[in-house]
Amino acid sequence: MKKQIKAFLASDKGNFTIEASMIFPMLLLITLSLVFFSLVIYYKSILQFDANRIADNIAFTWSNSSKDVETGEFDTYTTDLDDGLYWRLTSNNFLEQFGIKGDNDSALVEKKERQELIAEIPGPIDGEVEFKNGLLGSKVVVTLQQPLYLPGVVKKLFGLDFMEAKATRSFNEPVEFIRMTDFVAYFVKDIKEYGGYITDFKNKSKKKKK
Repeated sequence: MKKQIKAFLASDKGNFTIEASMIFPMLLLITLSLVFFSLVIYYKSILQFDANRIADNIAFTWSNSSKDVETGEFDTYTTDLDDGLYWRLTSNNFLEQFGIKGDNDSALVEKKERQELIAEIPGPIDGEVEFKNGLLGSKVVVTLQQPLYLPGVVKKLFGLDFMEAKATRSFNEPVEFIRMTDFVAYFVKDIKEYGGYITDFKNKSKKKKK
């Protein structure tokens, strides 16, 4: 009996099976983690691509509401639309920079934001388009969110329940910049001209009083 026990302990038969049964669960967990991580990166890339695409389309069509988002074609000029010559002064959220909210001030901006582009994305994707106007420039921010359909353990592992992608695009409008520059130059010129009249009027009034 002792010889049989010694022979059993000295034998290496079955070692591979025992070692494999110990290592296999670890390899399986590592493999599944890599698979789920790849899925998260994949869906994150697609979501970021959609956010970039929508932001590019909005920036591309911002100057003309009738532009096609894919081809850029339009059949109506801005002078025949609500976004005419001076819409940026009245309907471009311009007053919000000074804490003033006017009636229907954002109607045209909401139209230009093209929220419908988010609804056209297939799948359970939600988001918003936000226009930010500033004295030094304007930009649009597109934020998309998509829930993660993964096991709860995997969600805890990555520490998130949903994915988010954000894209920002600034607007470059040379025509508007030139127009505003001319307007400021014209306004300054008139101030200097009429300012001289006001100074002369004050001097004459002082002489009469004397």
